[in-house]
Amino acid sequence: MQVNFFSRKKNPDFFSIEQLFETIAGNINANEKKYGVRVNYQNVPFFAGVTNIFKNISYVRRNQGAVNHITGDINYTIIGCNKKNRNILTIHDCRQIAKFSKFSIKYWIFRLLWFDLPVKKADVVTVISEKTKQELKQLIGHSQSKIKVIDNFIDPRFTFNEKTFNQLQPSLLFIGSTENKNLDRVLEAVKDIHCKLEIIGKPTDTQEAFIKSNKINVNIMHRVSFETVLEKYRQCDILVYPSTYEGFGLPIIEANATGRVVLTSNISPMNEVAGDAAVLVDPYNVEDIKSGIEKIIEDAELRNTLISNGLRNAKRYQIDEIVKRYLDVYQKN
Repeated sequence: MQVNFFSRKKNPDFFSIEQLFETIAGNINANEKKYGVRVNYQNVPFFAGVTNIFKNISYVRRNQGAVNHITGDINYTIIGCNKKNRNILTIHDCRQIAKFSKFSIKYWIFRLLWFDLPVKKADVVTVISEKTKQELKQLIGHSQSKIKVIDNFIDPRFTFNEKTFNQLQPSLLFIGSTENKNLDRVLEAVKDIHCKLEIIGKPTDTQEAFIKSNKINVNIMHRVSFETVLEKYRQCDILVYPSTYEGFGLPIIEANATGRVVLTSNISPMNEVAGDAAVLVDPYNVEDIKSGIEKIIEDAELRNTLISNGLRNAKRYQIDEIVKRYLDVYQKN
């Protein structure tokens, strides 16, 4: 059996979806004889835009097969799939419309092309967390029986790497630059903490001005390779991830697997993904974020407990089990 994966056009600043499904494709293809399945991985040729949406739909229509999997973000491209084929759609979150008012035309365009029509067209809709499942159920009034939760997994390249915690000037890793990642509050929280902030992402001009005026010790990187990201996890002391909105929160378990202390949000799904393997804070409260970071820096016993809990938590998200669940979706009649 061949399964066609369709992924969004690669963007060096946003690569988590591609990273996940390229790894799944590699795992399946490496075990082709065992699974009886081979993945044909394809990136659509264009970034989203009014005319490009139709070009990407056309690309999927021309290149589809008996089993097709739209792996996320380009939900609308499933419209190009033939109903006689088996068509799977993965929805990572509902953030595309969360930022728009229902009185905005953009809300209804995104809702129609990213959710209503794609979900109707799909045979199965996989989501990466119970939170996304509940959001999707609230958003659409149809096809709810199609929705199946399949968690994200940890890329096998994230492995335990022992490191002595730098209590004098800890390295804080921050990943992302979209508004939900909460960089504004993190910058406010760390401005008076003696630390080095490693940002993988592109801050706004306002954020860069704040960094400069407050003389925050920052290293900014964007458009970096996976290998660089992996090395930054190994070099850091704390992952600071107080996001205000996520479909899952993959960096939490990546840091867990690497053996790094995690600070994240005490809201769903981050608190569920982290369990007892993170310091949980109110992402809307600067003082709570600051207090959480300081608690980690000052309390060695807490750090050791969180690292131990994190390694155990990471075992819940191994690739082999996740691959089996996707294979079941592809092969089920």
